[in-house]
Amino acid sequence: MSAANRSFSNQQTIIFMVVLSFVCALILSLLASALKVPQEEAKEFDRSKEMLVAAQIYSSKGYFQLQENNKYVVARYAGAGVLEPGKPAHEPTKSEIMDVVRARIKPFLVDDQGIRHTFEEEKVNLDEYIADFKKKGYANLPLKLVYEILPNPDKKHAAEKPIGYIIPVSGFGLWDYIYGYIAIKPNGDDVIGISWYEQKETPGLGANISEAPWQSLFPGKKIFQPDSAGSTDFKTSPIGITVVRGKVKDVLGSSPKAESAVDGMAGATLTGNGVTRAYKDTLTPYRPFFIRLHNTSGK
Repeated sequence: MSAANRSFSNQQTIIFMVVLSFVCALILSLLASALKVPQEEAKEFDRSKEMLVAAQIYSSKGYFQLQENNKYVVARYAGAGVLEPGKPAHEPTKSEIMDVVRARIKPFLVDDQGIRHTFEEEKVNLDEYIADFKKKGYANLPLKLVYEILPNPDKKHAAEKPIGYIIPVSGFGLWDYIYGYIAIKPNGDDVIGISWYEQKETPGLGANISEAPWQSLFPGKKIFQPDSAGSTDFKTSPIGITVVRGKVKDVLGSSPKAESAVDGMAGATLTGNGVTRAYKDTLTPYRPFFIRLHNTSGK
């Protein structure tokens, strides 16, 4: 083959590779664009479901639940966001879960004095706010995100006050950021439940923060850590839940501090430390809001 022919062949190869690369890039771009909306919807659904898990409205076993006589019972969807006791005929659908979320989980904002504001009166777009400040953390903003948990909207409970509040929690685990929720009772202290909806911890170790057995340790704990005498000063007491290294009963025994601590995960000390910091750093800026809740519930 002559030098001229070889040069022409090389040019053809280069042109072919450039065109192929362009076409592949265009296809990938179109696919990414087409999948962006479904992916965001899937993430929103997962976050919404995890809020129900933290609020003890949805069980990690895959069914709705209601609290009756101080215990949770299996519930089924009855329409319009209403739940009723009874075994469901099928696993709740995405539509049913979102109906319950819309009926029972309502977002609002609180300022540094713990005073409540609506998104409308502050002229803040909810979706943009959630997306823009997720990584920074809502606790670090002048207007912080809170979700109230409304009672089951049936005739018996529809007029009742909120049964709890959900705080978005974020921090840094062993490898990356971790995101979750903690639900607090109206007294501003007792934990209803927790969940973690996004984490990249080590499977079988730190990743257990997303598993039901470990999350079941939190209900009934207190976010305001009492002193050695069992007293709690809501203005000065440390806030958070401590993940101890080992078992709470072995580390703290029956001391008052055990009320704000949970068992650690074997082989995941650094993840546990990250979770402890996440609760402390996230919940502390909400202190004025918790104090207002506590004072109101006391009345």
